[in-house]
Amino acid sequence: MSFLLTIAGGYLVILLLMYLFQNRLLFMPTSGFMQTPESVGVTAQDVWIETEDGVKLHAWYFPHEESDRVIVLSHGNAGNISYRIDIARTLLDAGAAVLMYDYRGYGKSEGRPSEKGLYKDITAFTEHLKGEKGYPEQNIYMYGRSLGAAVAAYAATKYDLGGLVLDSAFKNLRAMVSDVYPFVPSSLARYEFPTETYLRQLEGMPVMIMHSPDDEIVGYHNGQYLYEIANEPKQFVELRGGHNDNFFASRDLIERSWREFLNDVSNNSDAAN
Repeated sequence: MSFLLTIAGGYLVILLLMYLFQNRLLFMPTSGFMQTPESVGVTAQDVWIETEDGVKLHAWYFPHEESDRVIVLSHGNAGNISYRIDIARTLLDAGAAVLMYDYRGYGKSEGRPSEKGLYKDITAFTEHLKGEKGYPEQNIYMYGRSLGAAVAAYAATKYDLGGLVLDSAFKNLRAMVSDVYPFVPSSLARYEFPTETYLRQLEGMPVMIMHSPDDEIVGYHNGQYLYEIANEPKQFVELRGGHNDNFFASRDLIERSWREFLNDVSNNSDAAN
């Protein structure tokens, strides 16, 4: 009995610690940059904006002289934008300008991350693209990877975008908790990040789901499920590689899929007109 009580007590302590420190388990920002666009020979502009709640955020805008469309990258839960410059280069090659931003608390952005805060961040940058950069909503495309997929999907419910791409996305955070920590009640998660809920709300917006069967963190079934519930027009791209290296393992495939996605959306728009 004493042994069982010790085990139960230890379990409750673990649950308490995970509840109290789940911000640190979920959000893993770094402030230092490992590289800059200039250091790798890519042209980019520093962008600084302020959110509606007064948080100053930083981004890089990569212009594309031959395209009037822009892709907004919402990255995963770790690091900062300096780890994703290769992604920006690939998206440029696919045929669009790129805005790559850091959430509050990441990189040079001020503040502390939270679910509501991240939604405010993506809203502020979308408004910047519409206002300062002059992009029509239909020329803005959201690209969300991992945690960023929920953020991108949220933005897609608020604007009449050209399209939405979800890469290695999870259904919702509580489902992720059940997958990764099956011994932890999912109800302890204070955040939702309900990608599936936002995706169900989209009608007529082109959607592309990307996922790898080898994803060891966000299981492949998440991508399959999101594709099943998405409304048409939609497409699924099977990537290669694990959760953190699928971009490098599938770089050519991602570039080709993005180029075809942009072309398909453009052709369908011309046909409708």
